[in-house]
Amino acid sequence: MKRIGFLILLLALACGLKAQSTKPYMVADFAEKDLPTMLALCHQGGFETLVVRTPFATLGHYEWDETFAPEGDKSVRRMVEAAATEGITLGVMIQEDVISLNDAFFAPKYYHEFQHSVPLVLFDELTPDDIDIPLRRNDLFKSLSALNLLLIDDEVVSFGTMELAGDLVLLHHCTRGMFGTKKTAHTLDAKVYRVWDTPDRNVIPDGELRQMVRQQLADRLAAGNVTLVLRKDEPGQEILDRSIRVRKVESWERDGVANNNLGWFLVHPSDKKRAATTMTELEWVLSKAAAFNASYGFLVDLKALTAHGLMDEMLETMRQWNLLIQKKAFTSWQKETMKDPYLDWRLERQTDSLYRLHPWSFSRRYQCQFQAIDTGLVQSEVWQWNAEEEGRFGLWLQVEGKTDVVNPMVNTSKGLVMFPCTVKPGQLLEYHFSDSACIMDANLNRLEAVAVEGLPELAKGDNEVSFLCEVDPEAEHLPVVTLRYITRNPFFLIHPYK
Repeated sequence: MKRIGFLILLLALACGLKAQSTKPYMVADFAEKDLPTMLALCHQGGFETLVVRTPFATLGHYEWDETFAPEGDKSVRRMVEAAATEGITLGVMIQEDVISLNDAFFAPKYYHEFQHSVPLVLFDELTPDDIDIPLRRNDLFKSLSALNLLLIDDEVVSFGTMELAGDLVLLHHCTRGMFGTKKTAHTLDAKVYRVWDTPDRNVIPDGELRQMVRQQLADRLAAGNVTLVLRKDEPGQEILDRSIRVRKVESWERDGVANNNLGWFLVHPSDKKRAATTMTELEWVLSKAAAFNASYGFLVDLKALTAHGLMDEMLETMRQWNLLIQKKAFTSWQKETMKDPYLDWRLERQTDSLYRLHPWSFSRRYQCQFQAIDTGLVQSEVWQWNAEEEGRFGLWLQVEGKTDVVNPMVNTSKGLVMFPCTVKPGQLLEYHFSDSACIMDANLNRLEAVAVEGLPELAKGDNEVSFLCEVDPEAEHLPVVTLRYITRNPFFLIHPYK
């Protein structure tokens, strides 16, 4: 039976890697009662795989989290079956070969079977009350870890800080007799080891205990009829970070995409640390999935679904990209072009059998330094905006500070373009090449459509451009405005049913 269980685990791992290498997947934490909502989201976004991010309450025995599966194996089997009836595979995210501190394997009788260092040497005998421990210097003490555990004979000790002093390592602020062990005295010939742990505060089993942990996972997956797994150490949502886009694409081109999986990303609303995820960021990821023939994961935060103003549109956009990737609708030349880390993309559905794919280029951010040119009218410095071809430009404008921006205007060699509206602090104005712009809040909820007056075009080459707006003459502060302009190249035609 043990052999069969271990083979089931290997099969599950293989199925998981195969599934994630060919299809995108949705990742989320949810309860059994939320499954209908999650399946509806999968259909909305064109996902055939749904992965539970933290399904286990313990790691080692892999007991199901009651929030996710209130009836344990029975709940999981129900959910796997319900998802399958709608053509969706339900999988789980796993963390292999670790033991959490709340698991039954984290007990004194197993401590010597945790992965640990070579033997260390005490410099002095210890009493039960010593909280500073001197050891002979060893390269194993170059840095702290998450738990900082020592096993001294049968006693578990945690140290707070360490100090290198000549041939010694001094461990300070030690907590003695932890995790069910007792404070005891230790002689110079005590058996001392550093216990290895992971950044998320788990320990690592070794030898026969590792095989027992693997068997527990295999049995748990079999009991829940789960045949698809995603390893927790797969790459994460940092693929949306603009600061590392170039390095990411360079590494993918040089080394290939690990496990044919770009990793997962999170569409998040605005908070104190970050702006809301934009459609442009989303489509950058989708374009790279198409370019590298790789899968990706969409990490869902159920609380954020209603907060983000473009969530429904983003799911529809993912569905369309997923369809085109599945249909292998992109040519080799188009995929090579989409590998450019600097270009952004916008997919536009014309009909069921025809799409347009626009390459977009976003400029750097321009922060306005205003000077008054008339009562209630201010103007920025003059910038050089560049267009590879003559044509329309788009605009992204963000207002912060304490002062409204009234009737924002862009003055180009082609004339004055005005957006007759008021943009308040914390709001955005987006204009994307159509006949109207839109005011949005920080979570990209659309607040107001704005007609465009004038011709928003740039000449080929360098253009002298400035930004103007009206402000209340009695306002104590000038507006705080950041803007970017957008140019686009000729579109590609995509035929999913050619």
